Amino acid sequence: MNKTPRQFARALLAAASLLAQGAWATSLCPAHTHTLAFFNGVWNTPDAAAGGARALLATLDEALRPHPARATLAIGAEVFYNASGLQRGRRQGIEDLVEVFAQRAAELDDAVRQRWELFWEIVDGRQNGWRRIAAVLPRAYDTAVALTEARNARLLAQATSFAADPPTGIDYAAHRLRLRALHALRRGVLLVGHSQGNFFLNAAYRTLPDPAALAAVHLAPASARTSGPHLLSGNDMVIAALRGVVPGTPPPPNLWIPPSARDASGHQLIETYLDADRNGRSSAGTLMADGLLALKTPEPRASPGYFTATLAWDGEGDIDLHVMEPGGDHVHYGARVGASGTLDLDNTAGHGPEHYHATCDPQRLQAGIFSVGLNNYAAPAGRQAMLQVATADHGVIRTVQVDAGPPRGEAGDTSPLIVLRVAVARSGPAWTVSVH
Repeated sequence: MNKTPRQFARALLAAASLLAQGAWATSLCPAHTHTLAFFNGVWNTPDAAAGGARALLATLDEALRPHPARATLAIGAEVFYNASGLQRGRRQGIEDLVEVFAQRAAELDDAVRQRWELFWEIVDGRQNGWRRIAAVLPRAYDTAVALTEARNARLLAQATSFAADPPTGIDYAAHRLRLRALHALRRGVLLVGHSQGNFFLNAAYRTLPDPAALAAVHLAPASARTSGPHLLSGNDMVIAALRGVVPGTPPPPNLWIPPSARDASGHQLIETYLDADRNGRSSAGTLMADGLLALKTPEPRASPGYFTATLAWDGEGDIDLHVMEPGGDHVHYGARVGASGTLDLDNTAGHGPEHYHATCDPQRLQAGIFSVGLNNYAAPAGRQAMLQVATADHGVIRTVQVDAGPPRGEAGDTSPLIVLRVAVARSGPAWTVSVH
């Protein structure tokens, strides 16, 4: 049966649901007006990147406090993560540094070799623990200096390799999909990149046809091209070393952040550019505040949820998002409102997105397994589909790309391809969500 005759009635039903959900209790979902999207630098674990996003959000908040508009803003932060330098099979730089650490630490004292927090201090550009050890073992200072120089050389090698062999389109697609979802949710988005994260930022910036809803700020940019104002210290050793080594030229330094023992490279985000005791933090805050205050929020097309599922694909044709809720409801284009959530975007022309949100109302949200999948209703065989799950508190928690398979029409509605399972759990007033 053709989907078209029923679409108008379903659109009215979905619109009524969207209006009703605006009146629901929103205790499970922060009411954000804007999102700070952080594109992390090399060798960042997810936890380290999350720490960078929190530090940026705090810096932005400090800069916004004098502005009258601050009271009307509710800003969240998300990490638009990349694992550059940490990918399996591409960790030569950091693995080599592990070997150097073990050798040099053993020369100093065998007990030091077991203290891996000292290794991660070197990776992060810090030397606090080393200074304490040097008070007892003076030779530790020379070891820390040698390891820092080795770390800077490997960081430069990673950045050079990244510029010469950037990630494939798949690596960028997850960022683009999340930006499209945030735009549908009426969020103004401030993109902030650090180091080679700016390559990802530049690719994401071109995603939306509505540039008024996006602003970009580049910190320590390794990229030759920028999509907004930048901040680069004149004593950033890593970016200075990139000049003449990689194609293109990074933008010129426009600030001198005094050197500090906290970061001998002058390149780290928190230890240098956001250091509260030096001038980089206030300068970064001003750039971010100016960009965010100039944003115009787009018209809403979808609703936030305790978690959301967003589907997109790589061409024309109709691919449908399906969600099986714990209570048995099967939410899709033919039944867009379930007991726990709603399909509020249905795309039949091509590319997507389609969007499902689980309710923010704790009285309606069900605990249990939400099975999230798709059906190739009428798209050519071979379409690549991307499914992304995000939460109200943490942003994207999983992105998967799959082959959508052959077109199956309505016959596929009863047996969609299940791609992810989202587990929602409740313990008293606390809710949690995870993806399997």
